[in-house]
Amino acid sequence: MKKLFFIILFFSSLGFNYAQEQGDFRLQLGADYRLRINEVGANAGIEYLFVDNFSIAPNFSYYFPDFGRISNLNVDLRYYLTQGVSQVYILGGYNNYWENFQPGLPGQSRTRPGGNFGAGAFFDVGETLGFITEFKIQSQNTRIPVLRLGVVMTLGGQY
Repeated sequence: MKKLFFIILFFSSLGFNYAQEQGDFRLQLGADYRLRINEVGANAGIEYLFVDNFSIAPNFSYYFPDFGRISNLNVDLRYYLTQGVSQVYILGGYNNYWENFQPGLPGQSRTRPGGNFGAGAFFDVGETLGFITEFKIQSQNTRIPVLRLGVVMTLGGQY
């Protein structure tokens, strides 16, 4: 049993040697939670590290309000402050917020573009798997804080 544990530990630690490098792609799936209004949403996105420690991360969130439809598109620029197993980053970017409280009726939807800023961390748990946590403030409406948790898979790049 000890041998199996150390073998698994050895192979999973091989991925810890990798840091974010130019050309890496990461696919992200997770959940968003809008703190002030207690709405939960699903999130999907991709991250491309175009220069060491810098990435662009477009992602789309779909929220599940009591009635209507709400969605949000973010395009964030991330700068990684640390490397290794725990990769902390700061972010800033553009987002567009759509809401429609009476789907199917004309003139009932509205769009609000704006900016966002925040911080997050990527936790590497293997060569191609990790977890992400992120906190950001979106400038539309009442500057809604959003907490994001998700699973990240590395699709390609330097590995």
